[in-house]
Amino acid sequence: MSEYTYLNDTTQNYDDGDSLQFGRLQRLRKLMRQHNLDALIVTRCDEHLSEYLPPNSERLAFITGFTGSAGTAVILNDEHIISKLKNKIIKDSNNDEVTLVNPAALFVDGRYTIQARIQTNNNLYDVFHYTKVKLEDWITSILGSHASIGIDLKCISYNRYIQIKEALHNYQIELVCTGNNLIDEIWLDKAPVHPSPALIFEDHLNGCPSIEKRKLIANILKERKLDLTIISSSESVNWLLNIRGRDVPNLPVVNSFAVVYSCGDMEWYVDLKKIPSSKITEFQHHFGNISYLDESKLTDLFSRLAKHKYSVYIDANNTNAWIIENLKKANVPLTFGQDLCEYPKACKNPIELAGMKSCHCKDAVAMCHFLAWLDHLTEKIIDGSIGTGSLEIIKNNNEATLSDQLFKFRSEQDDFIENSFDTISALGPNAAIIHYNHINLNRPRSLGKDPLYLVDSGGQYKEGTTDITRTVLVGPGLTEEMKERFTLVLKGMIALHLIKFPKGTYGSALDALARAPLWQHGLNYDHGTGHGVGHCLNVHEGPQSISSRSGQTPLVEGMITSIEPGYYKENEYGIRCENLGVVEVIHNSSFPNEMLTMVPITYVPFDIRLIKKEMLTDEEKRWINNYHTKVREIVKDHLSDLEKNWLLKATAAI
Repeated sequence: MSEYTYLNDTTQNYDDGDSLQFGRLQRLRKLMRQHNLDALIVTRCDEHLSEYLPPNSERLAFITGFTGSAGTAVILNDEHIISKLKNKIIKDSNNDEVTLVNPAALFVDGRYTIQARIQTNNNLYDVFHYTKVKLEDWITSILGSHASIGIDLKCISYNRYIQIKEALHNYQIELVCTGNNLIDEIWLDKAPVHPSPALIFEDHLNGCPSIEKRKLIANILKERKLDLTIISSSESVNWLLNIRGRDVPNLPVVNSFAVVYSCGDMEWYVDLKKIPSSKITEFQHHFGNISYLDESKLTDLFSRLAKHKYSVYIDANNTNAWIIENLKKANVPLTFGQDLCEYPKACKNPIELAGMKSCHCKDAVAMCHFLAWLDHLTEKIIDGSIGTGSLEIIKNNNEATLSDQLFKFRSEQDDFIENSFDTISALGPNAAIIHYNHINLNRPRSLGKDPLYLVDSGGQYKEGTTDITRTVLVGPGLTEEMKERFTLVLKGMIALHLIKFPKGTYGSALDALARAPLWQHGLNYDHGTGHGVGHCLNVHEGPQSISSRSGQTPLVEGMITSIEPGYYKENEYGIRCENLGVVEVIHNSSFPNEMLTMVPITYVPFDIRLIKKEMLTDEEKRWINNYHTKVREIVKDHLSDLEKNWLLKATAAI
């Protein structure tokens, strides 16, 4: 974990005026004044706008201490400005009053509101849910009008940049491109970048040669009478070229840009140190003849496109504002739309589906090794028969050691590469922090204090990507409320595996089905129900999702999505159940319409000790029993005799 040591120093107490975080803010404000900026917007993005970043791009974490995967900070250059305001009250989206306290604010989504308040110093930052207090409203409430706000256009999407720019323009507040990123200018001890080589992702794993994928994109451009598309998403570039890399922890990609022309030609803009000259012949054989250009040559592209009057198709949500602003300045004709790789990337071909199912079988074995080990470790503390010596062993196991043990079991599986995200290993109240990370919060909780343990984890394998959450019993103190809410969450997950839906159905239409059991008890959760999953790529992949706020792409055959309802009681416990499901056609001649369903590819037991059986319908009980029968079939031959005994108990019929 040495790559991330700079994150850990952000968890210290900030009461001391000479603290690390305060000092960084002071240096940044001095720099802002030199640039005549009244405020600076700091996003959690790099130039590819990916959710997962290399450590040297974690600028938001550096300046705020917040290590979540989504958030934006605004920092004012006048640290005394709030005290000068006559009115320190603003209204949020619910029309509730919010008191302004600090001259810097962090805006996050519902997954991170608790974590952000823990990780940031409340004497330096106010923390807001971005839908309740908008960044633009916060700025205008404090600065009024005629101000200059700095922003790095390479680290924000074009659409979001325009949204902020238009909102501030009404107040004569100008967004100013800073050129260089100001955080980089004060981050003096940033670790140097050592380029890792690009790796060929063989055709027997990807199921479709790169040249065929490029023909697909070229044909779409021809149909739309456009000359080329610029692709900024590293995941899309890697899918298109059938390559992978190690530029980013948990995301096996080579960070790069690409241009695909309607004639089928392609330019790859990449750090050329990642492409050894000795490998060029091998690469060309793998994906055909393309042009290799250093990523610094992107600026030359803009003038060349203008000279030849080429028309460009581009995704304004997934392309940084710097690229699109430069294209506009060069008067290049632009057509906006969704990244042309995103939809075909989401619809897995038969080889990809076979790989995803194969790696999920391996992952199921690893998870069952872990859950059997954990159950053996905690059985005496659950029933209260533990002795003093054994208690010491239990207490020596905490969220960190549990996470490490799960990684060990995964790493023993063939073709395992790395985790697909930082494992959420959360005991008791920490599980109520939706994207909890014991490393970044620097306080792993020990076994023995809590009845519930939530583990959300996944792996990157050569054949695909996994993502699974299980909530299990690990100690005494289980309440009827906990069992009831676990059962409601489980019912919501089962509902999405049972539902049959017609072609053309959006994920947003299915979201309510997963929430309905909780809603009937006045409960809810503040995150989406499901996201797409990549094939040895990003564990969070679009364009499909199951969410009340998005999900405007129809679910189609071959898409893989998570199903993960949850319930979180702050400072007490958290519950989440998660499977991945593949969208399949139901072959039933009695149906007048072709219907779809989401078949699980995750096969790991749910903790039946947490289920209130009387709350389940007969259909739900049958589903669980059939599911657990399938679990036994998949994993039993890979377990020891002791583990098989655990499996029989864990999958007993209810």
